[in-house]
Amino acid sequence: MDSTPFPFENPAPVAPAEISALSGPTPPALPEITSTSPALQIHAEIEERIAQEIAVATHLHEAEENVLETRDVVEGDVTKESGAEQIALQKFAMAAPAPLAELAPQKAAGTDVLSYYGLPQQPFDVTPDPAYLYFTSSHREALASLKEGIENFRGFMVLVAEPGMGKTTLMNKLMEELTDYARVVFLFQTQCSSRELLCFILNELEVDHTGMDVVAMHRALNQALLEEMLRGRRFVLIVDEAQNLQEPVLETIRLLSDFETTHSKLIQIVLAGQPQLAETLMRPSLVQLRQRITVLTSLKPLTAEETSEYVEHRLLASGWVGNLLFTTEALAQIAESSAGVPRSINNLSFNSLLAGSHRGLEVIDAEIVKEVAAKLNVESLVRRPQPDSVSQQPAASAEAIGATQLARALAAALNAEARPNPNSENVVGPKPQPEVVLTGNLTEKVRSQGWSKRPEYRILVTLERDPISGLPVAERYYCCSIYMDELQAAGLKTGKPVRIKIEQD
Repeated sequence: MDSTPFPFENPAPVAPAEISALSGPTPPALPEITSTSPALQIHAEIEERIAQEIAVATHLHEAEENVLETRDVVEGDVTKESGAEQIALQKFAMAAPAPLAELAPQKAAGTDVLSYYGLPQQPFDVTPDPAYLYFTSSHREALASLKEGIENFRGFMVLVAEPGMGKTTLMNKLMEELTDYARVVFLFQTQCSSRELLCFILNELEVDHTGMDVVAMHRALNQALLEEMLRGRRFVLIVDEAQNLQEPVLETIRLLSDFETTHSKLIQIVLAGQPQLAETLMRPSLVQLRQRITVLTSLKPLTAEETSEYVEHRLLASGWVGNLLFTTEALAQIAESSAGVPRSINNLSFNSLLAGSHRGLEVIDAEIVKEVAAKLNVESLVRRPQPDSVSQQPAASAEAIGATQLARALAAALNAEARPNPNSENVVGPKPQPEVVLTGNLTEKVRSQGWSKRPEYRILVTLERDPISGLPVAERYYCCSIYMDELQAAGLKTGKPVRIKIEQD
């Protein structure tokens, strides 16, 4: 052992008996240090704090192991050289854990977002889980209306809402509440034919329809519905994404509603879809179906207050406990960026938590939400040509007319054509009528029966607005429906470009 004298004052002399004991195989005893030593007091205080922290902070095991290794070095090498204990104690104090309250906001960044924020489950998942359904006033009213319509055998019910408003989640909640007294068939593959629709329903009812034609399948379905009624159970058909249904399939669904007894309907039908469903139901050829709708309800976007409650509700539903993960400003920013659409709220909230966990943040602020909203903005990735001065002039003159963008463009063009030409007085003959020619694509051609009972065609044309006007992508296209007779529609084919001439009298 090094003979360098111990650095503390007045070291006690070692007795001869103790010297002989040190020379044996027994490990040397640590030298005594008086209780008045400042280093020992620091050492004792740190050890006591370690014991307290271990009891309440299991996530600091790694720091604790580093502390114990440092303490062993201090105790084993305390007599190795002058000043060794002071240096070791300084390292030990630096490695010692701070109180739990101070360490809480300093979690390691980059861990899994659920474990980082202490979330047992994903609160902002994309699946339509009814356990996470938050009831706004419109959601509660819609569910109650549909349920009452089914209980009172009203036949046909329709739910219309914008994309992402929670229609499918609400339908799953409705099925959950109907389990005890109704047989429910849920149809979500709506791009199907009438035959495929019947096959799907019969499969759900476990009815063998091999080799059956449509008439035989109707008869088999009617028999199955009667059997369900005799068992005391209602039969409910829920069609999600109903805006994708073709008109012949909607007519088949209308015929299903005719399955009835003299006392009640055998089948209750719920159509849930986007606003295009309402536009489809307004077609003259679907007037019989429209008249059968007994319950019509919709879902409204969430307010700023409802958005805050929605985020907290989903966190609590996932098993979260603890302090609020979003500041008040962040929740307000989520409400603004999402426009109150639940699906967008989920996307913004999840991605904000993900960004916060990567940065080691305990609470999400408004700046994080703004950054996430900017990254999720698909429109920002679309290239737009820079407008020139010539193209800007007609748009500016059309601003004075309070109408839609397409109507303003048409009015501006027609007004320009209608202005008198000073040289036109010398022109002999009738003056040409102002007109506008629009180019588009024929996207749909449907044969139907008009009010005169004669066959007619409904032509759906997609018109592209001026791409230089700076319109968002979602507003750049306009669909126009035109009805014409067979002779006019003879040369029109789906997918081909068409021109529409609009004249002003």
